[in-house]
Amino acid sequence: MSRKLENINIEVNERKGSVNPTWEVIIPGKKTIGIIEQVEERYHAVSSKTSHDLYSKTLESAINELLSYFTLHEK
Repeated sequence: MSRKLENINIEVNERKGSVNPTWEVIIPGKKTIGIIEQVEERYHAVSSKTSHDLYSKTLESAINELLSYFTLHEK
């Protein structure tokens, strides 16, 4: 079972005022996919819809994992 490939345009915006560096991943004009927070040496991503936790070593991999999770489970 496979899905048709499609591009998803996203924005990654830094949130100000947090204790730890934090980014919000959104689909412009639609909805928030999730929040990524840097905790020590790792990046903790939380999906918006199901609050599923994902951990990564880099910000880029955290964004990719969040998008993969969104495409497979929340879309």
